Amino acid sequence: MTQSQAAPEAPPAHGGGLPEASLAESAQFVATALLPQLLRGLFSPRPQVSAKLAEMNADGRAISTLASIRANHGGQGARLLGGRLVVVWGTETIGEVLEASADAYASDAGAKGKGMSHFQPDALTLSRGEEWRDRRSFNEAVLATSEAVHPLAGRFLAVVSDEVARVRTGALEFSDWEEMFDRIALRVIFGDDSRDDQDLTDLLEELMGQANRLVGLGPNDDFYAFYGRLERKLIDPDPESLVGRFAAARQTDTTRVVHQIPHWMFALRDTLATNAYRALAAIAASPEVERRVREELEAADLSDPEALGGLPYLQGCLSEAMRLWPTTALLVRETTREVTLAGESLDEGTQVMIVNTFNHRDPETVEDADRFRPERWEGGGRDLRFNHLSNGKQDCPGGPLVYLLGKAVLAHMLARYDIELVGPPLDLGRPLPYMLDYFETRFKLAART
Repeated sequence: MTQSQAAPEAPPAHGGGLPEASLAESAQFVATALLPQLLRGLFSPRPQVSAKLAEMNADGRAISTLASIRANHGGQGARLLGGRLVVVWGTETIGEVLEASADAYASDAGAKGKGMSHFQPDALTLSRGEEWRDRRSFNEAVLATSEAVHPLAGRFLAVVSDEVARVRTGALEFSDWEEMFDRIALRVIFGDDSRDDQDLTDLLEELMGQANRLVGLGPNDDFYAFYGRLERKLIDPDPESLVGRFAAARQTDTTRVVHQIPHWMFALRDTLATNAYRALAAIAASPEVERRVREELEAADLSDPEALGGLPYLQGCLSEAMRLWPTTALLVRETTREVTLAGESLDEGTQVMIVNTFNHRDPETVEDADRFRPERWEGGGRDLRFNHLSNGKQDCPGGPLVYLLGKAVLAHMLARYDIELVGPPLDLGRPLPYMLDYFETRFKLAART
């Protein structure tokens, strides 16, 4: 962010530390911030429930609850349920948690950890200590986290161009968009021969749907079939795919390389697909935003990875969609030992939550929190208020690849099609809704002449 867009000062604390919320406030937090996420599905969203929650403005209610708790108690966060659960909102406190994640704060516990273990039990996101360091190193090597441009970026952009060109004109719904992203993800991760391996994505979707229930989970026939298919794809990997980079990446028996793949699959085919779809809706909803994006694209060679990296306004559009409507509503960590946070001692096993839906839309600390402002992301840099790709030690190692592919899809869609947002309506001149149900979002496409 530029200095002129620096965060406003946080509201004054009433006493610092981590004050204790009342039982009534704790119950309200559970009812408005946690229960809706469980009902919606932590891993595989339920369309009908998502529509109902959007109709009820569930995220808006959660934001109101946390704003009330902060107004009553101040500080960097608050203890709830007698201290068994802590919610943090101050940037200093968020930074403490994220920088100590994988050691003092683990993400492999609680409901989300339990559910994720059903389909990726040894993934980086569920690791801690030395296992985390081993797997993080492997992920960073394959995903080229520290490189300005992924070595396979040119190939990946060709994949995006090809798949966007196959999109039919006329009506566009999320199911069509998701199908396109399925194929992009399969080709990027495994290579062109896997483009139509819908059985693989169906197995992952089935396991994620099972994980939603959080009870009676464990390895089953679907699990073994899924991992069997993944193992076979590593026998003769396509050198122009992510799995083709495995051999050159340092790995040990601890790495469990095949268990790193499912997270990449759902991050690309589910999370990125949703974020890019919402960004497209915002762009199409505003003639001014669309004009600025198209002007930026006119001077860019969309086959050139460096050119894609130099589209700051388009990247700001994608970032704003992720800020306004985060697909990860909250980050959950559990203390692995007694720790001190914001000057307060937390027992081992304390659940610590960073609620993105609140922090991203907090009117006290985010200027124009409910407005679509792509320019707020100019200048880059990390901002601990915004954690759609996390932050600190456990930030997303695929972040650069996420932006490359997301911008590429949006750029090629806009270069190839005239796009009309059919519904639901979005007015970027007014405060935007707290929820945007992508299952209900529809477009009309016409080939550009």
